[in-house]
Amino acid sequence: MEKFDALLVGFYGMRNTGDDMLMAAAAAGARQKFKAERIAVTAAKDSEAPLRLDLINTQSRQQRFKGQDRLLKYWAAKRSEHIIIGGGSVLHTAKDIHQKRQYLSLAQSTQHIAAGVGIGPFADNKAEQACAQFLNACSFTGLRDRDSYDIARSIAPNANVALTFDLAPGLRYEPEFISSLAEQREPAIGIALCPVERFAGREDLELARLKSIATGLQKFCANQPHEIRLIDFNGHTQLGDHGVHEQLKVMLGDLPCKIIDYQANPYTAINEISKLGGIVAMRLHAAIFAYLSDTPCLALNYHPKCHNWCRDIGQASEFASDSGQIDPEWLYQRLLDIVGNHYIPPTLDVAEAYRKAQLNWNHPL
Repeated sequence: MEKFDALLVGFYGMRNTGDDMLMAAAAAGARQKFKAERIAVTAAKDSEAPLRLDLINTQSRQQRFKGQDRLLKYWAAKRSEHIIIGGGSVLHTAKDIHQKRQYLSLAQSTQHIAAGVGIGPFADNKAEQACAQFLNACSFTGLRDRDSYDIARSIAPNANVALTFDLAPGLRYEPEFISSLAEQREPAIGIALCPVERFAGREDLELARLKSIATGLQKFCANQPHEIRLIDFNGHTQLGDHGVHEQLKVMLGDLPCKIIDYQANPYTAINEISKLGGIVAMRLHAAIFAYLSDTPCLALNYHPKCHNWCRDIGQASEFASDSGQIDPEWLYQRLLDIVGNHYIPPTLDVAEAYRKAQLNWNHPL
C-alpha cells in the first residue's frame, strides 16, 4: 500500500491561481513541519499545478460514479501520516467540515494542521457546530484573520488555535518567488475580476461594475497611455474569469488591452503582476500578490475575506472600494495617484507578514 508523509486538503488542482499558491505554501509547510517527502494532494490525476510542485494527485481524472472522489480522498487520508488543510475559506458548510474531520480520524497519526484558514460565514447552526468539533479535533489551527480567530475562540475555547496569516507571504523569500519578480515596471494596468454575481443570477450587478470600470479606465488612458492587462486567476472553463474579462475587453473598445490566461505555475502570476504599474484587484490573491511584489493596488472587495485582508495589512481606505459601489471618478483619480507616485502603500511590512505566515508552521502542536 502506497503511503504518504502528508496529505494536503483544499480546493487544489482546479485551475485557480490563488489556490495553486496556497498549495505550494502548504507543501513547503509540510516539509518544514513534518519533514515530509512524499506529499499527496486532493486533486485530479491530470491536474497540472500539483505535478509542477512534485506532489502526488490522488483523485480520478473523471468520476465514474457519484461519490468516487470522496472515497479516493478517504483512501488517501487512510494512507497518510499527517493531514494539512492548507489555506482558504474552507470552514463554512457542515457537510464539508464533517468530511475534513473524517480525514483526520482516518490518518495514521494524530498530528494534523489547518494552516492559514478562514472561518465563516457559516451556512447555518449545524455548520458552526461542525466547525467547533473540527477545531477540537485538529492539533493546531492557524487563522488568517482576526474575525476568524475571534469566531474560533468563541465556539471552541479549548482548541489549539492562533492568529496567524494567509499562507502566501510565507513564500516571499523563497528563491522561486524572488526570481519571479520582474526587473522593471511597464506602462500597464492590471485587472483581476471575479464573476461572483453572474453565478448567483445577478448579472445586472456585474454589468454595472464593468461599465464603471470601463468608464474609469477610458478616462485614465485618454491622458495616460497604458496597456490594460486582464489577468485570469481562475481558469475554469465554465466558472472562471475569462468570460467577464472578455466582456470588459469589448467595453474598452480601441484601448490597448490583452487577456492573460490562467497559468498552472502561480509564480507566472507573480511575474505578470510585478511588471505592472498598478492593479485593480477583485480577486483576493491578486491583491495579495500585488502586496508581496510592492505593486500599487486598488482593492475591489466583494467578500469579508477581502475586507479583512485590507484591514490586516493596513491598506489605505482611499485605495479600496466595495466591489458593488465603484465610482468611475474614484477609479480614475486613484490611477492618477498611482502613476503620479502618490500611492499610499500598506502599513504592514512584508517581512512582518512573512513572520506571521510562518506562525502556521512553528506554533507548537
